[in-house]
Amino acid sequence: MGTYLTGEVSVIHNATTADFNNFVYSAIYFNGTGPFEINGNAGITGVVGETLEVIVNGDTTTLSGNDFLLLGNPIAPQTKVKTGLISGTTETFQNNTGWVETYQYVDINSGNPTQS
Repeated sequence: MGTYLTGEVSVIHNATTADFNNFVYSAIYFNGTGPFEINGNAGITGVVGETLEVIVNGDTTTLSGNDFLLLGNPIAPQTKVKTGLISGTTETFQNNTGWVETYQYVDINSGNPTQS
C-alpha cells in the first residue's frame, strides 16, 4: 500500500521548496485561510491547522508562500522510467523491409530499465 494511502509523509515543503518533479504531495496543511487555487479549483478556503488530503497537481495549483504546506514523499525512481514502446524504425534484412520496435521495461528485481 502506498504511503499516500496511509497518510505517511516524509517531507514538508512550502512555495519556495516545492519540487513536483521529484516529490508527490498527498496533503495540504493550512497556515492561512485563502482563498487558494488547488488542482485548478479556485476559491478553496483553508482552515488554519487543518489538513486537506488530496494528490496535488503542480500544474494547476497556485503556491502561496507559507499559507499552506505541501506534505508528501519522494517519487520512486522506477516510476520515472519511460516504459513501453520507445522507438520504431524501418530496417531491411535479407531483402525484407520491416518495422523494428524497441520496448523498455522496468526490471522488478533491480528497478533498472531494460530494453528489448
